[in-house]
Amino acid sequence: MIRAPAEETAAREQEAGFFPEIDRRVLAETVRAYQELGCWEPDPGISRASYDNLLDVFMHSGMITRRHPYDAAVVLPP
Repeated sequence: MIRAPAEETAAREQEAGFFPEIDRRVLAETVRAYQELGCWEPDPGISRASYDNLLDVFMHSGMITRRHPYDAAVVLPP
């Protein structure tokens, strides 16, 4: 999904099956937007800087009321 053409990803039943009511053209446009934003990276790790940014967003939105320690929320791969 990171590098595949968005139309190809949207046409695959394995992915499209999660969104049965979404038009394939809309799904392809959405996949393309996520690709351009860099939302899908080959490294699934969460850096401390990324985690801190996420906490800032959650605190600002009121979704959390305190900052949770990185080590309590992120498990490093073996």
